[in-house]
Amino acid sequence: MPRLTTILTLLLGASTTVHGQTSPPPPSNTPTPLVTCLNSVSIPYSIFSSDTWQSDISPWQLRIRPTPSAVIRPTTYAQIAAALSCASRTSTKVACRNGGHSYGSYGVGGNDGALVIYMDAFQNMTFDAATGLLTYGGGSIVGDVATWAWENHGVHFPHVRANRVGLAGSSIGGGFGSTSRFLGTPMDNLVSVEYMLLNGTIVTASRTNNPDLFFVAQGAGSSYGILLSFTTKTWKPVYQQVTNFTISVGNVDIETGVNALLAVQEFALSGACPDELSLRWSLTAPPYTGSGFFYGDPAAFRSAIEPLMQSLPAETSLTTAVADFWTMENIATPSISSKIDTFPPRNFYLQALVLRTDQPFTYESAFALYNATTLAFNRTDMTKFGFIDLWGGVSRDLKDGETSMAHANSLFLIRWEGRLAAGLTTFPSDGIPYLRGQMRVFEDQLRRERVPLRGFVNYRDTELTLAEWSSRLYGGNWERMRRIKRVYDPKGIFTANPQSVPV
Repeated sequence: MPRLTTILTLLLGASTTVHGQTSPPPPSNTPTPLVTCLNSVSIPYSIFSSDTWQSDISPWQLRIRPTPSAVIRPTTYAQIAAALSCASRTSTKVACRNGGHSYGSYGVGGNDGALVIYMDAFQNMTFDAATGLLTYGGGSIVGDVATWAWENHGVHFPHVRANRVGLAGSSIGGGFGSTSRFLGTPMDNLVSVEYMLLNGTIVTASRTNNPDLFFVAQGAGSSYGILLSFTTKTWKPVYQQVTNFTISVGNVDIETGVNALLAVQEFALSGACPDELSLRWSLTAPPYTGSGFFYGDPAAFRSAIEPLMQSLPAETSLTTAVADFWTMENIATPSISSKIDTFPPRNFYLQALVLRTDQPFTYESAFALYNATTLAFNRTDMTKFGFIDLWGGVSRDLKDGETSMAHANSLFLIRWEGRLAAGLTTFPSDGIPYLRGQMRVFEDQLRRERVPLRGFVNYRDTELTLAEWSSRLYGGNWERMRRIKRVYDPKGIFTANPQSVPV
């Protein structure tokens, strides 16, 4: 671990360890050891008796509602360091919240008993025109930074397609976006990250400086420290106009729909599909449709898409629109500049799988996916949602061991989700088994084909066992991640949520 003078030492000096339980505060006026410690270092906090408590702990994922021990909103790094000392002295696990859109409510702990640190105060942004590097704070929001970078410097960086999502979580969790086929994911574009470690030390991690910390940042950074800031590469559009397109095969039978998906796959694998073409194919068929963007020369779009259209049924329609880059950003990421969340809190359960170029769909696996999910869905207490993002592109240049999240040669990102129907407040007791049963048919087919099951960090399946999620997300990187964990977080303070990297 780096030998640096810590903010923590300056603040608190040596102290004895106070052992406390990582559990929700008792419903009494007796201060917990954590609260006593926070009082001793003069950090304002919210607990169960505070007026703001219910709003402070309100999750975006309404199905999972953990109860933290306390919530703080620091405004300085010194306050974060002091809070980490209190967490360490009282054996309280720590969770950071920036955008708060975790699918497992990890921003408010994921489990009961965490000290939740809101990172809202840390949203600084700087741009270096000489290098094209953009730096943003650990509390930054996608829409705010994307808008600032574009309006002030005319640059773009890959990001998720939701305006008020936190950049920290989406940058370290994959963050697949509409430009990721040719630019890479947000994670792939990181140049460095700034951590605060458990002892209050602030370090910068990159491929050459603290490379172990940089490796784990790209897929699991929140399990190793507080992510204070990120520096990413940016891109300036080569063409000022972007083509938006929609392909509709229509309300056809499953055999035709499956063959359409396989045509998309062949288009991608043949080398005919330009990296600059993005495509999201709907899983909520029928109708069998897809839409996307082409960031190449608009004059070349028709010739670029022609090989795919030739392989689809003759009745397939193609509609297009051309507009400037920022207009299309507002289509890819609706209301990107707005302070109003276009994806408000919801109650749902999600599953996601990734297929690779060397083990793509077969007719049998594509049939199993459609037949067991969207076509079999018959619930009135839930609504269905799903898509199949075409990946490929520059992921061909990656190696699994370069980042903790193993994602080399990814071809498709598949997402299937059941959302609580309007007017209801409680997720059905059999909803998760029902949805898992649907996806299990597809998974069983992949197993028969000897295809390893792979997941996606940002799309957490909250029902997986440790053996399942560690294998799906991190593959052969897992043991290295565990070794690094024992160096930087030996007490397991950064293991608040059920899918944190354990000691």
